[in-house]
Amino acid sequence: MISKSDTTILKGVAILFMLYLHLFNQIGNVNLCTLYLYIGDVPLTYLFSRCTNPVAFFVILSGYGLYISYRNGKRNFVQRVLRLYVHYWITLLMFIPLGVWIVGTDQYPGSLKQIIENILGWHTTYNAEIWFLFPYLLLVFTYVPFFIYADRIKPVRIFLCTGSLYFITSYMIHLYGTSYLYGHRWAYWPIVYVNFLFPFSIGMLMARCSVIGNIQGRFSLNNMGWILLLLLFGLRMLIRTNIFNPLYASCFIILFVLIKRPVWLNSVLFKVGERSTSMWFVHTYFCSYFFHDFIYGFRYPLLIFGMLFILSYLSAIIIDQVNSKIQHWMTLYYF
Repeated sequence: MISKSDTTILKGVAILFMLYLHLFNQIGNVNLCTLYLYIGDVPLTYLFSRCTNPVAFFVILSGYGLYISYRNGKRNFVQRVLRLYVHYWITLLMFIPLGVWIVGTDQYPGSLKQIIENILGWHTTYNAEIWFLFPYLLLVFTYVPFFIYADRIKPVRIFLCTGSLYFITSYMIHLYGTSYLYGHRWAYWPIVYVNFLFPFSIGMLMARCSVIGNIQGRFSLNNMGWILLLLLFGLRMLIRTNIFNPLYASCFIILFVLIKRPVWLNSVLFKVGERSTSMWFVHTYFCSYFFHDFIYGFRYPLLIFGMLFILSYLSAIIIDQVNSKIQHWMTLYYF
């Protein structure tokens, strides 16, 4: 199985992928860099952004972890939703005043409607890259009845059913996202929720069917696992569409858990994984909204990535300290 330690380490991988994605998934930003490696006429820096897919990683890991909690009798979904909201609100209270100072009052805090929508995560105009907060909260809020129902169904049927819904909803978003859905959240969020059920179910099935344990009992990857991981990266860079993100992310997770990793790498990724939620909430304030020119002024992709990581990690330490105190107070007096 995937241990709690492995889950935190994988969250560390996922948040590093997220930072990389939001830095280098737009060719305009990549063109601001000093580059040396190309595949054909396309920068390798840009191509590798296809290998990140952090949303699929986080949703799969959530499906896995929540199913383990559900199976162990922990079904405190209301507390989970409230705790994540509080964590998110702390980042708003810290960064929106900064936005008012740097960008101005037109965008931060904006109208009363914008304030309410951002507080709820309904429409995150302050920081668009937090878009999947609301559908993720819907998953957390409904995971207990979903798992109760799913436990009555054979794993293959769950996979095929949620997979079919995933492809249908992905096509709907592709066709009608810009023209209608993005501007009509009441229609958009139910579609995204159904879309998320596929990677969420993959995580659930990985726990329910002991996928990792069964593979470990039959195969020993050792160094071959790293080679397979590199081949997986290469294959993903060749595929332009994002439709296979859940399958790619699940293959990566399985391989990464099975391979033997250096102790120092586990330690670093574990530390990063502990800060992953706060880093998710704040990193694009630095690279997109407030300090874009400063970040890309470092020119070289590794330096750009390193600077964004440092700013995000240091901010996460402060946010997590505040969040820890508030969550402790909530536990004492309300939960």
